Amino acid sequence: KFLCLSAADSEVTLTAKIGTPYKTEGAIYRCPSELQGLEKRNPDLAGTSSMQALCLATSLVFDQLAHLLEKGERLVYVDDPERSAWDLESLNATFGRRGSPTEEGNS
Repeated sequence: KFLCLSAADSEVTLTAKIGTPYKTEGAIYRCPSELQGLEKRNPDLAGTSSMQALCLATSLVFDQLAHLLEKGERLVYVDDPERSAWDLESLNATFGRRGSPTEEGNS
């Protein structure tokens, strides 16, 4: 859980959720994801394997959080009394990425 703090001093509690991939017709897998509290539930992303669908769903949530940072929003842990803000480097580390989304081709 995070707090999203805007420049206008509004606070929104965000919960990043990644579901379990499931098999659909044929050899297609889908995976649900959501950034609860700010966005509508994302469409279940499709892949040719459960791992691909899971990676796509995780990447989408990363992109949504990175977009908030790029817009100037602050992300902090709900239970952090000091409200230490995340930066893109912290977000990259959390999602196991090395560089910025543009450096990685937004993958």
